Amino acid sequence: MDADIQAQTSEGMSQSKSLGCEASGDTAVELLSSLASVALAPPCVKGPNCNCTCDKCFGLDSQERIKPNLKSLKRKLHFLMGKADDIQKNFFEVVSDREACAASVKSFLFTCQPYFNHLESIVRGPLSESNHQSLYTRFQLFDFSQTLCNKLESLILTCASNNLLSLDETDPDSISHFHIGQCGLGPLRVTIFRFCQPTPYLAQVDTGYYKRMRWNVDRLGQMETDNTEFYFLCCEGVNTLPAGASHSASHGGIVWSLGQWVQASPETDDINDWILCEVPQGAYLKRVILGSEEPSCRVATDQLLQLLTLDQSST
Repeated sequence: MDADIQAQTSEGMSQSKSLGCEASGDTAVELLSSLASVALAPPCVKGPNCNCTCDKCFGLDSQERIKPNLKSLKRKLHFLMGKADDIQKNFFEVVSDREACAASVKSFLFTCQPYFNHLESIVRGPLSESNHQSLYTRFQLFDFSQTLCNKLESLILTCASNNLLSLDETDPDSISHFHIGQCGLGPLRVTIFRFCQPTPYLAQVDTGYYKRMRWNVDRLGQMETDNTEFYFLCCEGVNTLPAGASHSASHGGIVWSLGQWVQASPETDDINDWILCEVPQGAYLKRVILGSEEPSCRVATDQLLQLLTLDQSST
């Protein structure tokens, strides 16, 4: 299975000069300072393994959660959108080095992670379910997240279509997906990833399923190292699409579903089996049928969280 996108935010911040343009002005300083404070906040009082999205971990006070500053968040969104445009313009006008392009895009994706996490912590945090937050505010924040997600997806696809980077998961340097947020659900930490396009469920085997989103679900407070579960938004029947049709459109031959990765190979946890296994294989356990129309990132995550809640209540 493809490797997780994980890196220290400090690394992404130190690489900010490689984003194709320099930050300038009060807006840039405010954004980078905000991102750093979010990413480098002290660990939760619950313990170093918590790594949750509570107020202390995110460096936010309760008032900011209750009444998020939409103007400030929108300004940060515009800043990041502008940086994405600058990166794309820079590579088409100045640079043709594939390695430099991939490194710059990856660095920028890491820089965007705290912003995605910040939005998710507000709209899905403990206080978001109270009446302190209007539906309008929540939908505005979801829209900010989706807007940035669409921009990053477009940036990556444009670079890939011009052979500046690869989306092929058999390529170790590919960028097939990117981080779009993290939220908590009781003892669970859910990290959300978006695939730039429908991607084969397994890189080297045709399963008929194509993944569009992935969720890493970590069970916090446990000592085991293999306590992460993987869930996917997948579609099947992609080959039935008319030429030039969009995957997000509603088509009778397309079926979207939520499913879980079920380890098939190696069949044991023996480290020797894993070393000898070139590419781990997994089956797709379909859990929820979503229909013929691709759900938005928000709706898909809502469905996944509902599924996890039902699973917890039944145990």
